[in-house]
Amino acid sequence: MRKPFVLELLRDLKNDGTVRPEMSILTVCAGSSEREVFAKAGFEQVTISNLDERMDGRSYAPFAWSFQDAENLTFDDSSFDVVFVADGLHHCGSPHRALLEMYRVARKTVIVVESRDSATMRLANRLGLSPVYELEAVVGNNYTHGGLNNTEIPNHIYRWTEAEFKKTIRSYDPTGPHDFQFSYGLNLPFDAATYKKTSLKRNVLLVARPFLWAFTKVFKRQCNSFAMIATKPATTWPWLNASGEALRFDLAYAETHFASPQKATPQK
Repeated sequence: MRKPFVLELLRDLKNDGTVRPEMSILTVCAGSSEREVFAKAGFEQVTISNLDERMDGRSYAPFAWSFQDAENLTFDDSSFDVVFVADGLHHCGSPHRALLEMYRVARKTVIVVESRDSATMRLANRLGLSPVYELEAVVGNNYTHGGLNNTEIPNHIYRWTEAEFKKTIRSYDPTGPHDFQFSYGLNLPFDAATYKKTSLKRNVLLVARPFLWAFTKVFKRQCNSFAMIATKPATTWPWLNASGEALRFDLAYAETHFASPQKATPQK
């Protein structure tokens, strides 16, 4: 988890009112890092969830804990004001399904911090400076956890783009306009490099750090870490009309904007 970036992000979102201290928050694929940053950022109603059977209700005090599969959350729709994940979706067999489960149980906003699929990251993959499969996460968990669905199988690192995030959310909920926000940060994998037997990767990162810092200051979207934030629609599209609790296509809108459809010709 990218602690400095996430902590700054949460404080910024609290300052602009996107997330308020009194809101209920669910974090998925989470752990002690989430407990630390949410406590530092001044939040109180936080539920930390993961697939770690070693945990219990006291593991993340003062916050609550729940054993949850991010791809199949047991909570009802709109159970939490905000649902959050940091560097967790790429541990899921279907990152998109986990994102939509987050959206389903969120009442207002989903916040996702993941790696961005950029030209710089693809070059880093080819040069061996950034992994395609996350072996280090399993090594760091004594070869028993930390991979795909928290197993010992190293997960593929699924990287996102802004357009992909928007299309996924809009496809799941086409009822109104969403508010999307994106924030970018540079997070060089020095910790992961320490698991290598040689110091070559770490030394390369040390040499490249000043250049990468300057480069990503100018070209923000080339950062390797970014936050994707979607706030649910406050209004519906004009072609929809609320009928009781259900949304229906607004026939008055259709009459104004479309010609009457021709009657279908019966099949012979």
